[in-house]
Amino acid sequence: MFKEMLSSRQAICIIVMFMFGSSVIMGVNTGVAQDSWICVLLAPFMALPMVLIYARIIKLFPEKDFFEIVEIVLGRIAGKIIVLLMSWYGLHLCALVLRNFAEFIGTSYMLETPQLVTLITMILVVVYMLYSGAVTLGKWCLVMLPILVFVVIITAILPAGKMDFTNLMPVLSHSAKRIAESTYQTFTFPYAETVLFLSLAGAVKKTVSPYKIYVYAIFIGTAILLLVVLRNILLMGPAVLGVEAFPSYVAVRIISIGDFIARVEGSIAMNLILAGIVKISVCLYAATKGTARLFGIANYRKILFPMSLSAVALSIIIYKSVMDMFAFVHIYTFYVIPFQIIIPLLIWIAAEIKVRREKPLKTAVPLTEE
Repeated sequence: MFKEMLSSRQAICIIVMFMFGSSVIMGVNTGVAQDSWICVLLAPFMALPMVLIYARIIKLFPEKDFFEIVEIVLGRIAGKIIVLLMSWYGLHLCALVLRNFAEFIGTSYMLETPQLVTLITMILVVVYMLYSGAVTLGKWCLVMLPILVFVVIITAILPAGKMDFTNLMPVLSHSAKRIAESTYQTFTFPYAETVLFLSLAGAVKKTVSPYKIYVYAIFIGTAILLLVVLRNILLMGPAVLGVEAFPSYVAVRIISIGDFIARVEGSIAMNLILAGIVKISVCLYAATKGTARLFGIANYRKILFPMSLSAVALSIIIYKSVMDMFAFVHIYTFYVIPFQIIIPLLIWIAAEIKVRREKPLKTAVPLTEE
């Protein structure tokens, strides 16, 4: 059967929008106030070794998704355990992001709308996207990313007159330990979350370099996040930034130029939601593909709707309040270590060993009688 494949640009756009996702509405490193931008600059260098490992896994087994690779290198029993764990991580992160956006919409716009309505509306869009296939997601990101970047740049330029550059002072007011901790937090959210892109590896062309995809996406995503963080600090200051639940939304509400441009936060909110849909889509895709692999279901679409309902149900019970949501960020940095670091390292090492063992067998020249 003909299999549609992602182009290099589509794959890069998916990862960039995935990174942008919930990290912007939740804020990036507000814990170190005016030094947040330093953490955003350092985080990609911390992430680079891991994303190169993710890329190496794709390179070793081209046109195979992560769950296929796991069973190939670890065998059926151990492979099933790892598939189960990574499927859970995909589902859990999907529920977390769904709840993030439900809280954002509920507290910013639709104060009287039941949260369940918001959750179901978002998940139906995601299900439709994934049912159309990974390539549809890639094409959609290819169109939406330039619009998203344009809006971010405009919202950084328009309020330039209201920016206070003294908000960046004093630089390095936090200890090296605190900055290192915040850099690691940025590494886990959102950089290392891109491990879930491995579930889409089966749709990446063999001729496309996975290293190029990951490295380009990481540094493009960093440029966008850095611009957002600097904009928020310069407009609101470290004190306000530290107490706001959704800093990007609050920052753009400051923009008002006569009668021409006012209350542009509506368009910003829409862009944030569209980026969030991409992150939810990748997470749900990973959870569904892994679960389908776990139960030997050839077509992941058969369980896509039940998995989406599971994500919605989990998102409802996962937190008691919005304060619990922000408190979990500190636990999250430790919780994700097995999924973002240990399991990929294990698969990479096992994959390298397997490929090296099989290589002599493939290159050996059979003996023939003269």
